[in-house]
Amino acid sequence: MAKDFSYRVKFTDIRVKPPKEEEERQKAAETRECHRDDCDLAGSHPAPKPRGMDGVFWFCQKHAGEYNRNYDYFAGMSEAELQAFNEMAKYGFNKTWKFGTGPMGKDKAAAAHDPRKWRGREFFEENAKARKARRKEQQSAGVTNRALQELDLEPGATATEIRVRYSEYVRRFHPDSNGGDRSSEHMLARVLRAGKTLKAAGMMKG
Repeated sequence: MAKDFSYRVKFTDIRVKPPKEEEERQKAAETRECHRDDCDLAGSHPAPKPRGMDGVFWFCQKHAGEYNRNYDYFAGMSEAELQAFNEMAKYGFNKTWKFGTGPMGKDKAAAAHDPRKWRGREFFEENAKARKARRKEQQSAGVTNRALQELDLEPGATATEIRVRYSEYVRRFHPDSNGGDRSSEHMLARVLRAGKTLKAAGMMKG
């Protein structure tokens, strides 16, 4: 009897969210399309252009993966550049010197420990300051690059390009431009935060 009246669960797909590709096409209309000629999805993934070309390509996720798998880092290298690359690879791309040369070569090591010449504490303090300044500069560059990414701009964008894109995005995501719809407020907050960062770095006036 159990066999005759066995119960089978029937699942029904009741999703109302549009397919991901449709979302990507809508996003492409608002931002940029994939650089592949036969693709109309959003280009959200940067990929480096071949050697000798500035900037990046912007692909959808699928075509970014295809491009990266087929990317040839050595394309366009001269024989001398390729040989230099292979030579550096032997030492993990660390700087090397011939025996007896370099920072501590010949009499330099002895002079470094000569109490009449060694600067001691002053030497380490100066190097510590230089490292700290270098780290601060690197951190600052990372912060400004992330702010530029929030505005869909590449590093090296001019002050005019930054200002125009900032104004465009503020208008686009502001509730007043969307009939009072506040669903894009999180995007507006990111744009405002990016603008504040770039203004503080002196990359955008006003």
